Amino acid sequence: MDSSLAPRVVSADADLVLLRVPLDPMARMSPTHSDYFVYRARPQGSTLHLLPRPEHDRISDDEIAVLSCGDGGEHAVAALQIRPLSDDFTFTLQLYRSGPGGEPGSWTSQPVSVEEPQRDRVCPIPDTAARLMYHLMAKVITIGGAKGTIGWVDLWRGILLCDETPKVRDMPLPLPGKANWKLYLNGCPYYSRDVTVNQSKDTIKYVEMEITPPTMVAVAAAASDPESYHEWLDGQKNKRRLQSYRLYPGRWKATTWNMPIPVMSWEDWQHRCTVHSEDIELPADNTRDCDELLHKLKMISSANKEEKATQATLSLGCLHMAHPTMSIADDDDDDVVYLLSKGTIMGTMDMLAVAVDLRAGTLQGMPKLDTKRHLGFMRCYLASSISKHLDTTGICGNRQAEDDAVLTSNKDIAACPDENIIG
Repeated sequence: MDSSLAPRVVSADADLVLLRVPLDPMARMSPTHSDYFVYRARPQGSTLHLLPRPEHDRISDDEIAVLSCGDGGEHAVAALQIRPLSDDFTFTLQLYRSGPGGEPGSWTSQPVSVEEPQRDRVCPIPDTAARLMYHLMAKVITIGGAKGTIGWVDLWRGILLCDETPKVRDMPLPLPGKANWKLYLNGCPYYSRDVTVNQSKDTIKYVEMEITPPTMVAVAAAASDPESYHEWLDGQKNKRRLQSYRLYPGRWKATTWNMPIPVMSWEDWQHRCTVHSEDIELPADNTRDCDELLHKLKMISSANKEEKATQATLSLGCLHMAHPTMSIADDDDDDVVYLLSKGTIMGTMDMLAVAVDLRAGTLQGMPKLDTKRHLGFMRCYLASSISKHLDTTGICGNRQAEDDAVLTSNKDIAACPDENIIG
């Protein structure tokens, strides 16, 4: 099967999942070649509803989200889009409301404007920035509440909060860490940042990483002084073959912040914790995840011919770790972040996800990824509580089935039974 035609999990809220199903390979180029479905997981019987096409159907996955509207089965789907040829503070809000019990509804479309832009005052754009746009959608968070608030996140600049009023409020993110000052508004923000909402929807959680990736440096082999031209010529031919490489471990620093809901002021961002990668401890208990990670780290370290790999010298600095995803757990002491990780040396390790408890400074586990379907070093999953509404017996691993929050693949929908979603 062509992987480009696989259903994609776009958004999740409570027992709802918003799916985009490509109709043909052109869906990779334009969302108009896809259908959207709302899947509701319930013990008494799951449902799947095809959404009608909106008036302006060029909606990207980073602009749209599903929102549960209570236990009656009603739901909403909302998209906030930049208006071409308009000012930076005016957007188009496309809103779908289902009928009672989740019956088919209809779309509405209207222009909305940011009431009081804040971010240029809080964090002005530096001259080094390659991107000057006021807001570029990166992801959508669902807050809900009495007004049905949704947040459209620019991971560099801030969150645009919109509710049924409809009013758009600007909430800047905390100021960037010092190591990211020159990187601010340059490159992919997913690489070092994430924003999410916990399951109780009373807290917005934010993480920023400052990353120095590991590097491989060529080490020239010691050569004797050639006595003849032919010795010198042979040495030139063998130089590349005899060349070795040395691994210089990387490092990172992660900082987490919380914002209480309802969102009131930028000054309400609360610093949670800051941790350095060298302070993260590998688990002492002999778990399968621990053994697997230690094995992978040994493989990477053993490729460094200048050093021998021993458990005492193993370090997470051997891994290239980035693309954080915040846990959505409600625990006040929860600062778990899922990090994408890969080996520095080609062929030494597939991409994997590593769960790190930043507050405790410990490695928590390694959720499984289908590396055959996810190419490249980029985020390929989202955090979801959908497992609470599913019979996961025989579907997920024991540890994953017990978790309130699971990692749901953006491409595979593997955390949900296929027969319940696509028939």
